[in-house]
Amino acid sequence: MATCLTKSSTTSWVARSHLAKRQSTERGQAAVEFALILPFFVLAIASLLYAALLIRDQLALWHGAYAGAYAASLEPTNHDAIRQAVVSESGFSSVTVVTTQNDRYITVQVTTARTIPLLLLNQSIRLFPLHADVTMHVQDVGG
Repeated sequence: MATCLTKSSTTSWVARSHLAKRQSTERGQAAVEFALILPFFVLAIASLLYAALLIRDQLALWHGAYAGAYAASLEPTNHDAIRQAVVSESGFSSVTVVTTQNDRYITVQVTTARTIPLLLLNQSIRLFPLHADVTMHVQDVGG
């Protein structure tokens, strides 16, 4: 029985020794795999961030178009007030505002272009233009 215990402890020592060597090589392998995956992970996170910023800009543009349509429904011929309402609500200073009136409805179309800065290359990519349009009924104001 003592021989069996010695043999068992020797076998477990050999198994532990073998497993200990395997763990140290697996740590190095994990570091290499992490280094290979890291650029793709950073690219994915940056893409999500820029997508969120574009969604934020599109929502701001829709809010600006709504404010412009409301201003246009009160004063359809006052283009300066319509543009000011769009700029102040959306926060974009470089917007194109077009108003179209059909019978008792007025449509305000707002367009702007957004860019993505490439921080590592000191350049930027011009994205597709963002559009928003809102149609409202022209109000009968004290006239």
